[in-house]
Amino acid sequence: MWDVAKGIFEHDPPHEDMGVLELGVGLSGGKSIAKTQYHTRALKIVRPHYLDDSGQVYYIIVNPGGGYVGGDAYRLKLGVESGASMLLTDQSAAKVYRTPGDFVVQNIEIKVDAGGVLEYVPDQLILYRDADFRQQITADVHPEGSLFISDVITPGWSPEGENFLYRQAHIRSVVRMDGEVVLVDNLRINPLESEFAQDADLMMGGKTHVATAICFDPNIDSEFIEAVRERVSAHSAEKSDVVAAISECDKPGFVLRALGNRTEELMELILDVAHVVRNRTRGQGPINLRQY
Repeated sequence: MWDVAKGIFEHDPPHEDMGVLELGVGLSGGKSIAKTQYHTRALKIVRPHYLDDSGQVYYIIVNPGGGYVGGDAYRLKLGVESGASMLLTDQSAAKVYRTPGDFVVQNIEIKVDAGGVLEYVPDQLILYRDADFRQQITADVHPEGSLFISDVITPGWSPEGENFLYRQAHIRSVVRMDGEVVLVDNLRINPLESEFAQDADLMMGGKTHVATAICFDPNIDSEFIEAVRERVSAHSAEKSDVVAAISECDKPGFVLRALGNRTEELMELILDVAHVVRNRTRGQGPINLRQY
């Protein structure tokens, strides 16, 4: 039922991976450390940092190539063992340039064990003229595990000053618990199609940027959701360009969707919401993405 057609999130025939990253984190001596680590070609990671006394490990993904081009395929496999905690981001914005011959695809597999925590908060995704970027995240999360993932989609600069010149942004996230699909979030923006051009204001509310955050945590209840909604409403009141809403999931979790015109304002909202989650579930302070 939840399968997708061949050729949407994979090249046909398959392409050689431009970058592969596999990172598994476990607990040792009260601190989270890498238990498995492998990277090749255009994906690397910076040495780990610890931003507070919680024992959470912080990793930064680096793409030395500077951007994605048509036909590129990337694969990430992330795992967090029981009791461990990882915060993950990248060094800078992901830039997708023209993809006239073929699309760029990134597949991310995530596994979070009981008591494990994964926060994946990458920089914005910038799509330039004629870019086609597709990403699929598949996350297997234990009911007692905690997951927070986000993304911000930004149209690239155009010399003519036009927006929405990229061909497609297709972001699909699937979350499973105990083998059961609990969320499918399928966001597909096709700016060059006539339907989008005719109804862009309706679809995007006159905005140019889109942000999403997905969170699952066993501590989330109706009171928790209300606290997140209050924070989102306060942020939207402070930033008049931002329109945002929270949807509660059937399992303890929520999805945030936001529209705006500035990357900074949407990233600030995501970090605000992440702080509510961190503070209420683990007593951690705000995320400080110091990208070394």
